[in-house]
Order: sequence, then C-alpha cells, then structure tokens
Amino acid sequence: MGDFSNTTGKNDDDSHPPDTAANAISQHIYEAIVHAIPDMIIRISRNGVFKSFEGATAELYWPADAYIGKHLREVLPADTAALFLNKITQAFQTQKVQYLEYSLRFDGSLRFYESRMIQCSRNEALVIVRNVTDTKHTEAELHRYHEDLEALVKARTAELYRAEKKYRRIFNHSGSPSIIVEQDFTISMANPKFEELTGYRQADIEGRMLWISFIAESDRERVTRYHYARRSSGQAPSEYECQIVDRQGKVKDIFIKVGMLPEPGRSIASLIDITSLKATENHLREREALYSAMLEGYEGQLYFISKDYRIKFMNENVVRFIGRNATGEICYEALHNRQSKCPWCVSEQVFEGECVRFEIKNPNDKKWYYSVNVPIRMADGTVYCQSMIRDIDERKRMEETLRDSEAHLRRENLRLRSTIQQRNKFGDMVGSSQAMQEIYELMLMAAASDANIILYGESGTGKELAASAIHNMSDRRNGRFVPVNCGAIPENLLEREFFGHRKGAFTGASQDKPGYLDDADGGSLFLDEIGEIKPDLQVKLLRAIEGGGYTPIGGNEIKKPHFRIIAATSRNLTELVQKGMMRSDFFYRVHVIPIHLPPLRKRKEDIPLLIDHFLKAYDRKMWPQFSDQVMETLLAYDWPGNVRELQNVLNRFVTLKRLDLTGETMPPADTLPAPGEMANALDLPEQGTLPSAVAQYEKRLITASLARCRWNRTHTAKTLGIGLRTLQRKMKALGIQ
Repeated sequence: MGDFSNTTGKNDDDSHPPDTAANAISQHIYEAIVHAIPDMIIRISRNGVFKSFEGATAELYWPADAYIGKHLREVLPADTAALFLNKITQAFQTQKVQYLEYSLRFDGSLRFYESRMIQCSRNEALVIVRNVTDTKHTEAELHRYHEDLEALVKARTAELYRAEKKYRRIFNHSGSPSIIVEQDFTISMANPKFEELTGYRQADIEGRMLWISFIAESDRERVTRYHYARRSSGQAPSEYECQIVDRQGKVKDIFIKVGMLPEPGRSIASLIDITSLKATENHLREREALYSAMLEGYEGQLYFISKDYRIKFMNENVVRFIGRNATGEICYEALHNRQSKCPWCVSEQVFEGECVRFEIKNPNDKKWYYSVNVPIRMADGTVYCQSMIRDIDERKRMEETLRDSEAHLRRENLRLRSTIQQRNKFGDMVGSSQAMQEIYELMLMAAASDANIILYGESGTGKELAASAIHNMSDRRNGRFVPVNCGAIPENLLEREFFGHRKGAFTGASQDKPGYLDDADGGSLFLDEIGEIKPDLQVKLLRAIEGGGYTPIGGNEIKKPHFRIIAATSRNLTELVQKGMMRSDFFYRVHVIPIHLPPLRKRKEDIPLLIDHFLKAYDRKMWPQFSDQVMETLLAYDWPGNVRELQNVLNRFVTLKRLDLTGETMPPADTLPAPGEMANALDLPEQGTLPSAVAQYEKRLITASLARCRWNRTHTAKTLGIGLRTLQRKMKALGIQ
C-alpha cells in the first residue's frame, strides 16, 4: 500500500488528469517521499470512514484493504474511536493540526501511537500515524530514572554516579533525537539521533551550544517565549512544531515534545523530523488545489462513476444542478430520477477503453447537452468513467431557429416567386397600389407562419378572399378552408354547427353530423364576423383552440382537431372586450396577427385594375365603352360598399348600359362617345383591351414624370403618390429604362 494511487479507497475529492511526463515525475517523487518516512498516512472521511492507507502499513493488524470503507468504531475500541472523531472534528473546525496519543493491544502486547490530523479536503482529513512504543518505553524508563535520580539527589549517595551513567545510556539509546536543555538554553546532553539530525558532533554540542541557536530565525521569538514561560508559570505547550537549521544550513521541520525534569530549570525535549511529512502535505495540498481548480473551473458538469454506477466525485456544478452532493449514490437515480440504467448510457463502452462523445436532450429539463465520456485508469487497474457535460441548449435552439428560418425562407421564396410576375394580384385579390402591396407582404408573412390571424376591414373589402389566399399560400393548403359566417347562424344552433352532434342527441338527429371544427381539421377555419359569437360559446371555442378539445353534442369522447383560425370582423373588438361582449382571453387567442384591409376609397388607383378584372367575367362584346366622364365619376365616388359595390355597379353598367351609383344615373351607353372618340380623349389607340390601354397610359405618365424630375426615382415616386418600390416594379414591367 505504498502508492497513493494504489489505495482501494480513493478520495472522493481527488481526480487525476491523463498521465503526462510531469505527472509521472511528480508521482515518482511522491512515492519516494511516502516510502522514506517511517509513518503511516491515512485518509479518513469527516464522518470517520477509512479511505486509504499509505506508508508504514505493516503496523496494521489486518491488510490495509480490509479497513477501507469501515468506520473507526468498527476497528478501534469505542473510547479510542471517540477520541479520533473528536480530533477530526476539531481539525475541520480550527483548520489546525490536532494531536492524539493512544495505545492498542496486539497479540497481548501494548503498542503506543501518536497521530497528527489535519483537514486535507472538504470532506476528508489526513492522519499521520507513528509507532512510538519504543519512545514510550524510553520515556517510561526516563521517567523511572528521573524518579530514581530525584531520590539519589535527595539522598546524596554514591549511587548518583551510577544513576547518571544509566541515565546517559538510556538517553543515548532513545529512538528519537533528544536533548536536555538548561535554563540558559545550553544543551547539556544530546543523544546520537540528535547528532544525525543536526550534523554536529555530540562533543561539540553538549555544554557548548545553545538550543536557541539551532532554531530558525522565524521561530526563535516563539520558542524563547515557550522556554521561559515553561519555567516560570508552566503555561507553554508541551508539543509544538518549528523549524531548525542543521550544520549544512538546511532548514528542517520538526515536531517537539518537551517535559520538565525534576532539576530546576532543566527540560528534556524529544524531536521528530517531519520535513518529509510537511513536503508531502504541501505537495498534496498543491495537487489538491490544482485539481480542484481544474475541476471547479470547468464551466460544465463533471462527475466520475465506477463500474457499479456509483458516483465517486461530482463538481460544484453538478451539486448545484441536482441540489445536493450525491457522492456514493447510483448515478441514474441521483442525476436522472430513474430506477434503471439510462438508455443513452455509454459507460460500458468507456470501461472498455473507448472515448464517447454525443449530444442529448435531457428528458427532465428538456435542454440539450454535449457529453464527453472518457476512461480514467488508476495504477491498480481500477477504471472510472469521467463524464463532462456542457450545456449547448442555446446553440441547438439557434440551429433549430436557423433551420426553421431557412425552411420559412424557402417557403416564402416559393410564394414570392409564384407572385413576383404579377403583384397586381394576390390570389383573387386585385390591386397594385402601395396599400395593397403592403397588405400582400403581410399576407405572405402570415401564410408562412401557423399563428392565428384576424382580418379587419369594412364590409365588401374582400376579407374572405384574403383569408382564402392566405390559406392557399400556407402549409395547410392541402387541408380544407372552412368559411363560417358567425352572424348568419341562429344562436341556438351555434354550438351544434361548430361541434357537431351524435345520432339521437336530440329530436331529428337521425345520424352523426360533424361540425365546422371537424371539417377544418388539418386546414383553416375562417370565422367571418367573429364579434357575433356569444361569450358562452367563446369559452368552449377557446378550449378547443388551446388544444383541450371538445365533445360533440350527445357524445362522450373528446376530439382534438388541429386547425388554424383566420377570423374577420368589421367591428371594433377592443370595444367589445371593454363592454364584456367578448372575453379577453378569447380575443388575445385570435388576435395574434392583425391585418387591416384598406377600403376602396383609400386605394382608388386600383379601380382600373378592378374594372378590368370584373369585366373579364363577361363576353368582350358586352363590354360598355368608358368615357372620361364615366371614369372620373367612378374615381370620384367614395364607394361605401367598397369592392363589392364596385362589382355590383359594373354588373348594372354591363347589363343596363348605364352607370347607376346609388341613384345617380349616367346617360345610356348609346349616347356615350364612340370608341374612337373615347380613345382620342384618353390619347389611346382605338383597338386593344382595357389593361393594355391602362398600361400604355401608365407608361406615358411615368415617363413624363421621370423627365420632369430629371429621372430622380425618389422624387418621381413622391410626385406620383406611390412608393419607390412600386415605381421600380412598374418601370421594369413597362420596360422603362
């Protein structure tokens, strides 16, 4: 058990990085230090469990492995175990070395030990044990000799000389460096071990050298204070540490035990060279600090597990993540709240020597992590699995966002390409004005998402056409577009129409009938005049929209269709919410993407296109002729009924050959100018369709405006009252260079 990494009870706070040349040298030095000292080095947990044994393990009654994992009370007498636990507690509380003397009986013989304890990590103490049986026997003999000497001095007999010789003989054969110090610091007696420790000859020391001259400069004041206090008040520690300087100038750490002799002013001191022990402690502390900095400095989670899936170490990030220190627990129970091994566990591959890296989504917190799992092999062949876990959730979400964005851009690109050649239309909607271009952009973006949409607009602005166009451009275009006029359904039938019913649910229900929600499953549900839905039904609709499902009338199964709401209204829904006629939660559920369709009076430049669009429904021979007066009348009118009213006016115009605007009647078509006269009035060719005539007129008008503005496109767009992008599109379409 001479090798630290060979111990079977590995400290939970230790970790070894992969071997390097520097680590190998450090390990070699450490092993040499451990073998050089006559002490046994034990690591004991804070609660008294043996973790490792090193050094002079021959002192143990059983092999070192037999003690690993056992508690002090299992191997030591109750009183001795209690003393150990008390000293360990003091070491953690005071952060200072604690000393303990005790004896144990082995095979009928009594052995004496001295132990020094110091905290070496957060949960463990380092215990240095030395067998002082020989020293104790010597001290006992010295004590007996002191008693004999006192008796001899008092009796002033001739036995004084013989006792002195015996005293010298015992002193010289002491197992530890020892000296007798007089009141003036003179060393009156030094044994051969002290010679070995200091490098000075006994003859040069005794009666010639002062004890204080051996003490290092940094400790002289303290040792001097102890020396005089011990002889005056007795209030000085009998055991302490200090440094001495030998003949070669080498500084050594020593542990001193001092006692007063019967002769006034004389003391005897036994020394233990703890230089190697101090070096070992410092090395361990430095290595501990290095490993702790490496482990705790790692920004992710790091832990070690053994082959039986028990956690041997976890850094503070893991402790904070699970809310406790789970060292010693089963990893899948402590970290993942599972009763069996995790399906993604790669420990078996790691224990076979593989290094495994993978990404995983934690089933508990639903976040993404990057896991690196490598084997850590100890000198005794024990292998641990080291897992380093790093949070990559933000990166993964960004990747997903980029993928979604890319897919969204692809879909939008397809939609744009499908409409780029004719932006005067969007589905069945017609208009090339700036207002309609902005509406088209909004509709494209709305179609690319799956959020609920609400269309605001006056009656006749084409809300259902807009809803249908959005549906046909969306990913739900393969599903059904289900239009519902909420204001046209009797109140007592609303629930039946929306949710459907089962056979026998009421009188006349001869068969099952699906509702609007069933029909819209996988598609879009268009709720026209949504403000007409009563609050009671809003509650049930809200539950279905939020995924809670609904139950058909007369049924007991819960249905959960997946559909998108496209609502429309000509009313102010905010006022309805304030008046309590619409629930706020229902309002916010459908009011996600609002689109406001402009009335026709605010986009009169689209009237020529709309006229051409509606006239295409008739045979060209039925088309009436348009004079300047007719066109001016149509453009001057405010169209309270919007596009629907324009369509009706054109129907009457084609049928009756006269223009009728809410009672205003233009002359019959046979009194209108002849086609040639109308063409001359507009400066257009006599032959050709209305769109071609409009296009020619637009081209001449735009070209003239560009010339007046010296071909400054921004100024030209402002002059014409259109946007710059609209002007650029028209120039390209009309071939204006």
